[in-house]
Amino acid sequence: MPSLFQRRQFPAALCIFQIAFILLFSLCAHFNEHALPDNKSKVYVNTDYPLFQDIHVMSLVGFGFLMAFLKRYGFAAVSMNLLLCAFVSQWAMLIRGFLSTEFRESWSFTISIEEIMTADLSCTPILISMGALIGRFTPMQFVVMGFIETAVCTVIEYLIITVLHCNDGGRSLVTHAFGAYFGLAVARTARKVRMISKRGTIRVVGEDAFDDNSEDGIDHSELFSMIGTLFLWIFFPSFNAAAQEPEDARIRAVINTYLAMTSCTVITFMLTSLTDRHGRFNMIHIQSSTLAGGVAIGSVANAILQPWHSLLIGGVAAIISVFGHTHIQPCLRKSFLSVTDTCGVHNLHGLPGILSGVCSIIIVLVYDPSYYGDSLHQIYPYFAGGEKQGDRDKYDQALYQALAIIIVFVSATVSGLFTGFILRCGCVNQMNDPTGAHAENAERAGFYYGLPQEVLWRSMEMQREMQMRYRDHESNEIY
Repeated sequence: MPSLFQRRQFPAALCIFQIAFILLFSLCAHFNEHALPDNKSKVYVNTDYPLFQDIHVMSLVGFGFLMAFLKRYGFAAVSMNLLLCAFVSQWAMLIRGFLSTEFRESWSFTISIEEIMTADLSCTPILISMGALIGRFTPMQFVVMGFIETAVCTVIEYLIITVLHCNDGGRSLVTHAFGAYFGLAVARTARKVRMISKRGTIRVVGEDAFDDNSEDGIDHSELFSMIGTLFLWIFFPSFNAAAQEPEDARIRAVINTYLAMTSCTVITFMLTSLTDRHGRFNMIHIQSSTLAGGVAIGSVANAILQPWHSLLIGGVAAIISVFGHTHIQPCLRKSFLSVTDTCGVHNLHGLPGILSGVCSIIIVLVYDPSYYGDSLHQIYPYFAGGEKQGDRDKYDQALYQALAIIIVFVSATVSGLFTGFILRCGCVNQMNDPTGAHAENAERAGFYYGLPQEVLWRSMEMQREMQMRYRDHESNEIY
């Protein structure tokens, strides 16, 4: 039987965090002038709020249902996705406010639609990391992980974009790549959790998860995951365009993202058929790799001026993602690294995110700066001749883009390993293991003490019993 501390640790932690957030918002945050009474401007709502809605749908519906293919953990995917979005968005707004120039000058910062939109963007790396760990972490562990990762990721984003003036407009490096490698690093140090299936066999959660979960759970979980894929596919252009400036760069981001995703989807369907000896489609590739083009184009969505470049990047992203699913992911699990990537975030976010960083180096070298006209210094703020009085040419900028890749990979890996060791501490609630001291509670490993899934199993058993009674009743009437 879990102790009182274990049973009440999670609500106590959330209470402390939420009280702290309320106090910090009361001391440091206030609405900007466009949200105050007597303001008649409607421009900001009409331009920013639709983008905020799109990103909100991506975070809550897209990522939540994308991870619902894990039949035993469907409730965990959707519910923890909602909790982490609500928790991280508040914490991210505070950190961004503390890093702002306004806070350094007046010890306060403003909240507007733009701030809540960027806070929603900050939820994405945590949701990506969650995908690598779903089924093995308790809600308490996810909250602690989200608290640490949000702080580190926001500081790294500030360093790369604001201090180093690198171009990562779609946040493919600081969001997708960081979230993927942070989650993989945590997975490397996290304890392996085993579960007892209905057949009585012991399975390690996350290893061959796509096959292991086929024997029990929800029949329509694959369909739910495909719904998540469709939502992400539809709204990905808004995600990559949300933080872009000026307006022509935002328009390019929408067009380039759409073109990259169309190319990526076609190539994915081609490859998934080729990789199967019977020519069948692999739903894992369709649910995941069709989105890789949106990730790969992110860092250069505002800088590409030729449509065929976007199509090419999308096709390369599909090749890398499918190859990751078929070859790299099994190697990661079986190698000395022993990394279990439950949802394959390395193939959807990690590899395409790094590809996006490499493309940012190539694009800045290929395109002449004069092509961008007045938009040049908003895409590359530290180029010579701008307001920031920078002195870079395209070769210097390419070096800084390469430096950004290194910073993201190293910081995500190191901070992820550190977080993983913290989450292994005995004071933080852990998943039960049927091979350990709490073997009698092994069935609870599906979702933090497994109540939703347990209720589902009971309802399915009752349905089967009623069907059998109905058949017996019909047989009695016939005879």
